[in-house]
Amino acid sequence: MQTLRRPVAPRDCDILGHMNVAAYIDAVSDAMFALQAAVGLGRREIDATRRSFVAAHVEADYRSEMLAGEVFTIESRVLHVGTKSARFGHRMIRMGDGATVFQAENVSVYFDLEARQALPMPEELRRALESLREKQGNDA
Repeated sequence: MQTLRRPVAPRDCDILGHMNVAAYIDAVSDAMFALQAAVGLGRREIDATRRSFVAAHVEADYRSEMLAGEVFTIESRVLHVGTKSARFGHRMIRMGDGATVFQAENVSVYFDLEARQALPMPEELRRALESLREKQGNDA
């Protein structure tokens, strides 16, 4: 599912003239919040429950430079749903030529923001993630 679409801003670029490593990870973070919202864990729910997914592990593959002004989308997928965590895949696509310029997988943990500890996911959230994974045809 498409979770993000935006241009590369000049502030996203480093002294080498291309999108900085931190900006790629920032984009994945924003995509994750969109994906969370799609399964019922949006801003309102986070504020009410003080629970959210938090990043625990990220693997990234940079394939092509992105320059200021280029527009990209991120497509995100649910790859695996566990008891306290889930694994997600993200693919950044440059709109100008359709090239995959970046891919990442992350493991995120369902987290109590007050107690600062991992929690088992509520069954409703697990079902929503599994349903999305199945719709996407993921067997990973």
